[in-house]
Amino acid sequence: MTNIEQLQQDYAHTTPIVVKWGEMDAFQHINNVAYIRYLEDARLALFAQLGMLNDLTACNKGPILANISCDYLAPVTYPDTLYIATNIHQTGPKKIALEQVIYSEKLGKLVAKAHSLGVYYDYAALASCEVTEAISQALNKLNQP
Repeated sequence: MTNIEQLQQDYAHTTPIVVKWGEMDAFQHINNVAYIRYLEDARLALFAQLGMLNDLTACNKGPILANISCDYLAPVTYPDTLYIATNIHQTGPKKIALEQVIYSEKLGKLVAKAHSLGVYYDYAALASCEVTEAISQALNKLNQP
């Protein structure tokens, strides 16, 4: 059985999210769009930790989301606290892959699994670019056993 401690061992980064009443829909569970926002919040927290947001300010380069998929495993209802656990790997000179899971404290289990692909992007040139050396090093350090 998965628990929060296990997630923290298996994933590089964990972000807690408190579910809000207004995120529920007419079917009385959290709307699927909210899950995508939760994944984004966790992704950005990890990007900040790695220095990617500094890259954006310093050299106008940073990640841009190219693809995301989410498998919904169980409905979530208010109130709850969710934990979004994220692993991130550089899969090429320009690409970063993320694996994320969402764990419900109230249900005591995973409620969603997601995969996404980020591409490093030069916002001035409006074109993809290689991941900066500093970020490559930070990713390698994060993923060392």
